[in-house]
Amino acid sequence: MKGYIRKRGKTWSYTIDIGRDEATGKRKQKTKGGFSTKKEAQAALAKLQTEIQEGSYIETSKDTLESFLRFWLQSKKINLKESTYFMYERSIDHYIIPKIGQVRLENLKTAHLQKLYNDMSDTHSSSTIYKVHKLLNQSLKRAVEMGYIKRNPAEFTEKPRETAAPTRVWDEVQLNHFLEVCRPSRYRIAFLLAATTGMRRGEILGLRWQDIDFDNKTIHVKQTLSAQNQLILDAKTASSKRSIMLPEFTIQELLKHRLKVKQEKLSQGVAYKDLDLVACTLTGHHTCNENFWKVWNKYLKMSGLPRIRFHDLRHTHATLLLKAGVHIKVVAERLGHVNPTVTLKTYSHVLKGMQEEAAQKIDDLLFKNAK
Repeated sequence: MKGYIRKRGKTWSYTIDIGRDEATGKRKQKTKGGFSTKKEAQAALAKLQTEIQEGSYIETSKDTLESFLRFWLQSKKINLKESTYFMYERSIDHYIIPKIGQVRLENLKTAHLQKLYNDMSDTHSSSTIYKVHKLLNQSLKRAVEMGYIKRNPAEFTEKPRETAAPTRVWDEVQLNHFLEVCRPSRYRIAFLLAATTGMRRGEILGLRWQDIDFDNKTIHVKQTLSAQNQLILDAKTASSKRSIMLPEFTIQELLKHRLKVKQEKLSQGVAYKDLDLVACTLTGHHTCNENFWKVWNKYLKMSGLPRIRFHDLRHTHATLLLKAGVHIKVVAERLGHVNPTVTLKTYSHVLKGMQEEAAQKIDDLLFKNAK
């Protein structure tokens, strides 16, 4: 390791060989200046020589945070679901790059990240900030592993709390009222499926007629519509590929809706694109998520009911089943949860009320006469 000290104007600097470029084989050198005295430059050179000898020296990257994050995300793409990939991409584009994207990776400090989180707290939920932190922590950990930086600045921030979005549900009276209000809509069938099967939005908008077994009153979840409006012959997870028993009322409504769709197909002629979809447009195309949200919000406003998300119809379905005494494992299977533990965690507030009811029942059963 050759190194030398020299004076540049009023300050001192050092230059040292740090090996050869793996791609070109050419000698690489590192130069650093700005030292007030020769002694300071010599001390810094000696420290660097020791790091190189011990193998702890890392040549810092001149890449910006933006360029590294795009490289990292591209390398992750092969193992990410499409929806997860686009969620990461959106977080990078909307939250990180506009604020700190042009900071060089080697210069990135904990303070940069802390200011980002603090600024976001004025306009975004703690859940959103936590997701951004999780992405940065994961990507910068990889930057350390690849030798781009010496330490992960995300590890030392005041971490935002992860808070789940509040779960709001309707009772059976409210649900029936909403289903009556939205009766004129062609997407009433989608709302009904969410409420009576617990299916996700993408599962409902991707549902085909061939996936419904009317004889056995069963839906087989096989295809979904992604957040990017792409039909994917796949489900969210292995457990999401499931079969769901349908109540008789939903069966009858599906049969009525199928007749309507067949009539539309005949009336549209060559303009009809037959994708075999249940919740399709007038011309058979898949329903874009954006248009679906507009319809949902329209009828939600018309109903005058407490505002909930469409996804909360899934929670409503699970809550009504649990309150009716349906076994937690059955509810988990209908929802496509990996195991009942997920269901228990999600609906612990419902189970708490059921515990109180169970205590009252055992009290009445055993000690009613004593009272």
